[in-house]
Amino acid sequence: MHFSHLSCNLRFFFRRLLFTALIVVSNAVYAELPDLGDPTLKTFGTEEEKKLGLMFFQTLKNNLAFIDDPQLNYYIKNLGQKLATHSDAADKNFKFFIIDSAAINAFAGPDAHIGINSGLFLESANESQLASVMAHEISHVSQRHLARAIDKSGTSAIATFATVLAAILLGSQDSQVTQAVLYTGLAGAQQNSINFTRTNEYEADRIGIGILAKSGINPQGMVDFFSTLLSKSSDGGIEYLRTHPLNTNRVSEAKDRVQKIQLNLPEDSQDFQFAHARLEVLSNTNPSINIKPNIARSSNDISLYKYSLELIRNNNLTKAITNLETLSKRNNHPWIKLALAKAYQSNNQSRQSLTLLKELSEFFPGYLPVTLLYADTLTINGHASKSISLLKHQLQTNDQSIIYKTLARAYFKNGQIDAALESTGDQYEKEGYYELALQQYEMALQQPNLSVTTNKRLQTKKETLKLSTNNKSERQ
Repeated sequence: MHFSHLSCNLRFFFRRLLFTALIVVSNAVYAELPDLGDPTLKTFGTEEEKKLGLMFFQTLKNNLAFIDDPQLNYYIKNLGQKLATHSDAADKNFKFFIIDSAAINAFAGPDAHIGINSGLFLESANESQLASVMAHEISHVSQRHLARAIDKSGTSAIATFATVLAAILLGSQDSQVTQAVLYTGLAGAQQNSINFTRTNEYEADRIGIGILAKSGINPQGMVDFFSTLLSKSSDGGIEYLRTHPLNTNRVSEAKDRVQKIQLNLPEDSQDFQFAHARLEVLSNTNPSINIKPNIARSSNDISLYKYSLELIRNNNLTKAITNLETLSKRNNHPWIKLALAKAYQSNNQSRQSLTLLKELSEFFPGYLPVTLLYADTLTINGHASKSISLLKHQLQTNDQSIIYKTLARAYFKNGQIDAALESTGDQYEKEGYYELALQQYEMALQQPNLSVTTNKRLQTKKETLKLSTNNKSERQ
């Protein structure tokens, strides 16, 4: 199967199903995402797989709400990379992200895109449970499960992929309609495909348990999380179980495998508990209802941190600062001081905020959540030049798009419009929005008084991106 033929069919099916979706649902916001399995198709080359992955991710990004929090994104990417390093696909560039959806679900998409719904994250009681789901999804990728399914079912997988993308939009408001669309698109698969999926699930469990053990995380979390889901599955409301068949036999087999390992590994981490608390606050659409004074007197650091975040959201800054100052004296976790620095800034205590962030930056050099908040705080307080230097240093070891986005704000505040446009172009290029990137580079080139070096650099970026885009279009 040639990719050009697949790409045309994919667009045709997706546009038709998307049109249907838009008729049924006019405002798609949140979706219960189905698991696509691993799509590293045998008929795809590396570039073609990247293209499909980019199409998939941008479809999600354009239609769903993502958790856009640097600290939570750092945590999930760091945990995911730790696990992926110990998989058979350690050489792949995994992309981990959190979807802002209460549905308990996770999925593996094309080109190693791993999505975790906030609902599943919050359902996890400890890091071992969350990591077990992530290790399972990583195993779908490493074992090329969708590639096997396509080999078995033929070109119908193209229609299936387009159906799933349309179902993502439909699922935002009516899960029954979503299921109707999915069942229509998957009707040809019949029982053989279901059995094949169950085989994949057992294989992903087995390999996932090994990944957890090699990563130094207790695989008991997989058994515990499966047991929790199974106990709540009677009403059929857990999306994860619709796409990941689960029964008592599967739980028992996982339990037997874990018992044979007999490793005394940790089930939890302080990082997870802080991340869980932070996500719980950010996911709460009515934060005022969770303000409970008795929590403030709790000796539990996580409870006090969570309570302080709720206070900040409700603009009760003085109390939040008092709590966080107390907490920071007994717990050195950087997220406590990051929250404190944020509270200082919001309370017009800029000097205290900058002093604290400077100390954190020196103590945790290169730690992205600290760098980003410190840079933004410098920019807000009239120190854009220092912010620019800090971010350019960070880019020497890390070139995530959010760094370019933060750098663009600093350049703009510093009056360097051409550099701000260039950084925004770099951000779009990293995110795969190539036309938008070219527009930014073109606008930067139109700015007055460009140096010869800047002009040459922008021209090179522009021409390189154009050539790359044209080559990809010719291969489709």
